Amino acid sequence: MSLPYLVLDCYYDERGAAPNFLALLGEREAHVVRCVYEAPPAEPRGYAGVLVSGSKGSLTTPEPWMPPLLDTLGAVHAAGLPMLGICFGHQAIARALLGPAAVRPAERTELGWVELELTESVELTEGLPRTFTCFASHFDEVTPGAAELAVFCRSERCPVEGYRVRGSDTWGLQFHPEMDPLESETLVRSNLARHVQLPQDVEATLARAADGRWLGRQVFANFLELAEGVKR
Repeated sequence: MSLPYLVLDCYYDERGAAPNFLALLGEREAHVVRCVYEAPPAEPRGYAGVLVSGSKGSLTTPEPWMPPLLDTLGAVHAAGLPMLGICFGHQAIARALLGPAAVRPAERTELGWVELELTESVELTEGLPRTFTCFASHFDEVTPGAAELAVFCRSERCPVEGYRVRGSDTWGLQFHPEMDPLESETLVRSNLARHVQLPQDVEATLARAADGRWLGRQVFANFLELAEGVKR
């Protein structure tokens, strides 16, 4: 019998992030934990891999639910389980493994559809072009320069859009290849005014929209192959 995946859902709203992830897991079994409301498993063994979602929460202004999550992420990495974090999850993995200095308020925040560049060829992004457009939404970012992180993706506004923790199958993506267009549009309409460095034109931002779910299908297919041993 195949092992289930652990989805650490860090959304606050009722729907949560899990539907985006479950759609990309296909028929695979998954155990979803709503980390804002319940503690994640302290002992993460027994899973094929771990997925960590985005969140409106910020590691630069910690909340009580975050330390148990960080402990679990450290345990997942120590156990050698494949792990992929997206947006907040990408930041949380870096914070769990490298400490508070690993995450900082972004020097230039992102909201909308950004051009991303792959600077290295890695298994997680196999099948993606060297440059592509995807939705991003964040106020914090992973601090560049950590020797433990092999950075393979960047954007004009963010130096660490993707990394692999060296010597492991622990990965982080700052952008959102899993997110559907409606959720992306909702975030633009609700949050653009808070991104004071960006042009305050909602309709112009939405005019650049692109459905990035094809990226999610490819990235998740690659991650699942890694987790299930096809590319080991």
